[in-house]
Amino acid sequence: MVKASASAKAEATKALEKATKEWRVAKKKERGARDNLAVIVQGCVESGTLSESKVSQLTEIPRMTIRKMLGKDAGSEK
Repeated sequence: MVKASASAKAEATKALEKATKEWRVAKKKERGARDNLAVIVQGCVESGTLSESKVSQLTEIPRMTIRKMLGKDAGSEK
């Protein structure tokens, strides 16, 4: 095993920290987008504008995932 130089370790550490920071930002954006979609799905289904099945077809998201957004999953106590 070859020992890495101090500058190589510093570069690798810096790259890792940058990538981790970018990953965290992307994760927060994804969560925000998912929450926004859930609010829209709930509004459409609760108002009767679209059915769960139609929302599933339009979004190409499995119906069980749509049901989970609506709080109707098997583990829910609603």
